[in-house]
Amino acid sequence: MALTVKPLNKVRESVPVKEVAKPSQAELVRVNLEVEKETRQHWRMEAIKRGLSLKELIQQAMEAHLK
Repeated sequence: MALTVKPLNKVRESVPVKEVAKPSQAELVRVNLEVEKETRQHWRMEAIKRGLSLKELIQQAMEAHLK
């Protein structure tokens, strides 16, 4: 059985899709980079401590660094 994507307008009312699906004007692209395993583990633990995903932690760090 394969998973299929359901249009957001067909998801039941009790699921907070508006909270999850944030409209974005920018097209997303994948960025792959290699880091030492210990570095990734450190980043992951910091993300968990802050209540963020690893993606969000890296994005916030890069935005702060580039200001």
